[in-house]
Amino acid sequence: MLPSFSRGLRLALVLALSVGYVAWHGHSQPAFAKGGDDEEEGGGGDDDGGDDDSSAKTTDEDGDGGEEDKDQPPVTAGGLFTLNTYPVNEILRPLTMTQHITQLRLGVGTDISSKGAFDSAGVSLEVQHGLADNFTLIGGLTSAYNFKQFGVYVGFEGALAYDLLDIRVAANVHRNAIPIYQVFCNPPGTPNEMPVNGMCTNASATQDNLPSGQYDNGGIRFSLDVGFPFRYAIKPEIAIIALQTLMSIDFNSVDKDFAQVTPISGAPMGAPQTMTVVKGNGGKPDFNPSIGIAVNPIPALSLVAFGQLRIPDFDFSAGAFQVPLTARIEFSPSQKFDIGLEFTLLNVKPPDGQSPIDNRFISLFAQARLGR
Repeated sequence: MLPSFSRGLRLALVLALSVGYVAWHGHSQPAFAKGGDDEEEGGGGDDDGGDDDSSAKTTDEDGDGGEEDKDQPPVTAGGLFTLNTYPVNEILRPLTMTQHITQLRLGVGTDISSKGAFDSAGVSLEVQHGLADNFTLIGGLTSAYNFKQFGVYVGFEGALAYDLLDIRVAANVHRNAIPIYQVFCNPPGTPNEMPVNGMCTNASATQDNLPSGQYDNGGIRFSLDVGFPFRYAIKPEIAIIALQTLMSIDFNSVDKDFAQVTPISGAPMGAPQTMTVVKGNGGKPDFNPSIGIAVNPIPALSLVAFGQLRIPDFDFSAGAFQVPLTARIEFSPSQKFDIGLEFTLLNVKPPDGQSPIDNRFISLFAQARLGR
């Protein structure tokens, strides 16, 4: 474990120093409006103080307002946002938190899986603080399944190309909850029926190996999570979002991290066709890319859907694939407050015998922004 830790530490230090310098460089230079605007507004008037022809709006001979200058931002440049002008529209918000603004997010959720719905809960508290217009400090605590799964992280997000591409690095102490699988009769003769002496009430029922709604603790890992958050607006109300996460550099290995379901070779008809093996996670990096889409049908309402591919230890064996999918609806009544609902399918590419909608989690969250 020590050689793996040493290699991971050297790699993490080189990565953090390199990208940290790029993201931090120029942190004292907020985003400005298009160059030349101040000179045109301040020095372009005639002797009696009137505006010249280069103003943001023109006036025709009848005195009616002309077309707006297409090069002028619709409201304000990203670095000039304040708390009172912070966009209600999700897509118009900058990727990094504006300088002097702090955002707090509180979430409460519960498991709503097919088995064991509402038997466990989770809470989260996350914070973002704009140290500069292009540099954000991040941190938080997340949990699920009665704290059998949790994460505590702290790091930064800095702009590589302002409001287009960021670098996100966070130190993370975390563990996964491991679902406990049991054999159920399908269709059941009674709710949640399990075979007795290998038999179901309905002789034609299959015996499926499914998550029972109970969870065990995984091992605690320390990782450096790296992402390159990217957003490109196809239209003013539609944007592609990607790479909020890309990979995790692990500093230790654990014996228990996730459950892998594999087929049982030669299993007789009517008997369970799969078995569950709890697997560990080595000291190699994990591959965790994400991609999604954000839509603002009206300014105050945003709809976001994104998926993530999780491959422990960069092991591309089919049995190690996990593909969680999250949908979020968020309403923003003001610049200072958001409220929303997140719905997550924990794995939309499950093993044979399971449905993509068997494992589900839902959470209600609220965000508040403070500052100036």
